Amino acid sequence: MVPSPPSGHGRRATLAPSAAGWRLRPGRTVLLSLLVAMLLVPIVVVAADSAGAQQERERRVEILPLRDGFLDPPVAAQFLDVLELAEREGAELVVLQLNARGGVSVDTAELAARIAASPVPVAVYVGPIGTGPAAAGAAAAVFLAAHVRALAPDATVGARGPLDLRALEADVPSALALLAATPRTPGTPGASDVTPSDELRATLEALEVDAVGADALAAVGLGRITTGVEPLLVELDGTTVVTAAGDVVLRLRPDEVQVRFHSLGLLRRLLHAATTAPFVYLLLVLGLGMLLFEVFQPGFGVAGLAGVITAVVGVVGAFILPVRWWAVALVVLGLLLYAVDAAVAGFGPVTALATASFAAGSWWFYAAPVLQLPWWLVALTTATAFIFFVLVLTVVLRAQAGPEGTDVADLIGRVGVVRSMLNPEGHVFLDDALWRARFSGEGGAKVGMTVRVHAVDGPVILVEELTADVAG
Repeated sequence: MVPSPPSGHGRRATLAPSAAGWRLRPGRTVLLSLLVAMLLVPIVVVAADSAGAQQERERRVEILPLRDGFLDPPVAAQFLDVLELAEREGAELVVLQLNARGGVSVDTAELAARIAASPVPVAVYVGPIGTGPAAAGAAAAVFLAAHVRALAPDATVGARGPLDLRALEADVPSALALLAATPRTPGTPGASDVTPSDELRATLEALEVDAVGADALAAVGLGRITTGVEPLLVELDGTTVVTAAGDVVLRLRPDEVQVRFHSLGLLRRLLHAATTAPFVYLLLVLGLGMLLFEVFQPGFGVAGLAGVITAVVGVVGAFILPVRWWAVALVVLGLLLYAVDAAVAGFGPVTALATASFAAGSWWFYAAPVLQLPWWLVALTTATAFIFFVLVLTVVLRAQAGPEGTDVADLIGRVGVVRSMLNPEGHVFLDDALWRARFSGEGGAKVGMTVRVHAVDGPVILVEELTADVAG
């Protein structure tokens, strides 16, 4: 009798044929494949639908609103950044909303060429409605270079001056040539394959010297009239636009696109503010006024520091915008004469000369007519300067000189208390009055220190610390 093999070997011998039999049965293989396919197909379909939905959700319209001011380097840089972002992320459309009456130190040809080379359609909307928006100079050139041009009903487009406000001679290029070099939608007036009609040619020539209304531009196909950016997007849905990458059919249904608004950053916003004509003028006047006020105060305080910063920003703006430097000199002269008038506490020819100089310089401050300061701003600023220097500052200086009828020389030998730190100048309370004082010792005199008057320098008393030796 042959002995039975160990149980462990028996189990291995039994399992091996069973596993081999499972692998070799084609019917079971087919059944398993069908089962796997039934499980994977819905997953793949759902994933594809999710990817498609995600792609639909990521379709964007990039909007950069510039509703006021001029086209300047900060604005141009922001627009180019938005355009680059739109190209990188495959946006449907870039919308530039502007209301600008010219450009300052901006390369208009570069902006127009960048728009022409963009694979993403660019729309320029001159708005908003109800504000009399305009695109002039550099803004008009950018408007004409756009793939899609739209205007508010009360908008105008035209040169009315050079492309760069700093150029005093008109350098507006041919609008017709600019249009011919820019891709257009085939079959529309102004397209490169269409010969412009006499009406269109006359309209384009008018753009070089004057402003043209929205109705006239729409009549010759140079723009569409719309009441805002949102209606514009609705109107453009399904429109074919010719770009540098070919024909693009815009899909702008509200349920398919996301609208993303952009704005200038803090630094660019500050630099852009430096091209606002009234803002630059007020900064310069305010900064110089605070510096002159600080001249009459002991030491150099917060007003002086603020005046330096404000005046520097105003001067930078004056170098950016086209100012008449002789007019700036008149404004500075007027402020200096006001300061002299306050120092002598007089009210007469000096005051009249200061007012006339300041007002004349303010009125002719800018060389470009589009930057002309409004009359009410000139009148208000002149009146404010007059009131501050002639009335307020004069009263302050008289108060600092002590009570009326008191001779400063009579204060020698008197003892007082420091009320504001003498470093070296400040104020000392003496004989029930506040006097301007200068410390004669080393370092400064702290608040509360007891001092003694040992000399005078005009309206300023010279003091020293009251010690036992001095008292004796």
